[in-house]
Amino acid sequence: MSFEPKYLKKEEVIDLITKITEEEFLKARERSLTPLKSTVLFKGEGAYVQDIKGKRYLDMTAQAWTLNHGYVNPDIMYTVYEQMHLLTHVRYGFPTIPRIKLINTLSELFGFEKVSLNNEGGGMAVEAAMKLAMVNRPGKSTFIVTYRGYHGASLATIAASSPLPSVIRFEGFGKEHFRRVPYPYCYRCPFNKSYGECNFECLMPVENLIKYDNNNDIAGMIIEPMQGPGGQIPSPPGYLEKLKKILHENDILLIFDEAQTAFGRIGKWSASEYYDVKPDMITLTKALGGGFPVGALLARGDLSGFTEGEEHTTFGSDPVLFAAALASIEVTKRMKLMENAKIMGDYINKRLFEMKERHSIIGDVRGVGLFIGVELVRDNKKPATEETEYIIQSAFEKGVIFDVSMPQILKDEFTFRNVLKIKPPLIITKEEADFALDVFEECLREVEAGI
Repeated sequence: MSFEPKYLKKEEVIDLITKITEEEFLKARERSLTPLKSTVLFKGEGAYVQDIKGKRYLDMTAQAWTLNHGYVNPDIMYTVYEQMHLLTHVRYGFPTIPRIKLINTLSELFGFEKVSLNNEGGGMAVEAAMKLAMVNRPGKSTFIVTYRGYHGASLATIAASSPLPSVIRFEGFGKEHFRRVPYPYCYRCPFNKSYGECNFECLMPVENLIKYDNNNDIAGMIIEPMQGPGGQIPSPPGYLEKLKKILHENDILLIFDEAQTAFGRIGKWSASEYYDVKPDMITLTKALGGGFPVGALLARGDLSGFTEGEEHTTFGSDPVLFAAALASIEVTKRMKLMENAKIMGDYINKRLFEMKERHSIIGDVRGVGLFIGVELVRDNKKPATEETEYIIQSAFEKGVIFDVSMPQILKDEFTFRNVLKIKPPLIITKEEADFALDVFEECLREVEAGI
């Protein structure tokens, strides 16, 4: 099949996707139900993205930690191009070659016997995990979640997430199905303990919640093994192993939300592999699709599955997206991205710890591989929120895109929007990392100078 346009001229197609007037942009900003940033991104290559005015930015966010292979990876794009010659859409009930291969690939790669795919991402995967838990724990519909946890933007996953500006107006919908416990945040331990001497006191709320749960209605616990939007917080070694033991002793299913940690970012295929703790289910998205929207739920083999109707969505069997995911996984292997994540993660962390010695505003540096958070503080660990926001904006003007953790809402205040995230494409080079870190330190000096 030829991809020559039939009703549109080639120049018309190019105009549709590459040209825009200032008037069109202003109208769109006015009409959009959600705010649009003032910078319009146009094209990308490698770790860089360019706006419509021609300015290039080194992207240290991989666009929500999704573009592990960088922008417009040629192997993934070619795979998508070839699949589009064959088939672009079937309804969910029909299998396609990419769907069959992706199910088998994920099962073998992660060691889970059951797989569910979707075309929307992590939120739908988490909802699928909740539904599967309810199927296998009949009559139970409550889930344990953590403070500062984030699991998606649907009504159900909003209720599962901590109070955030992006979810606060809708959190009342279904919140009675979730009960919160502290996350093991060692830098700000709520029990004022130190790791290694604490005996994981942060697990006591989990034990007490289960012990005094008179309704006996807890189906599962959903947790990020390394908390992302809540502050870039890797759980300490030993925590997840003990948590799994507590849950299984009480017939409660353990669900890992690995939207941000899977597919090489931490130098392993998953945090489950990194910690050597296998949950009952794992949810995947982001880097899985290589920039295309794909999500997956993986579950152990003895759990009962769904009927076709329970998992049906109109676009849920999109072969183009599944082809992209297959290419994404294969390219991750061949480009040795996990190895580079380890090497560059160690290098970036080393430089950040050296900066910490020079700049008191850096309170904590934490992370694994290229999953890194830098917590900026004032005296007595007070969150340096305004300073962090300044650094993000100043770095952007200098050509580097960083991001910041989601703020938490405490009463009427936004809190803890002070963790700068460093999660670049896994293809990043030492030269690119040096440029980004030099810009970051320049911004730190500006803050210290009161600019």
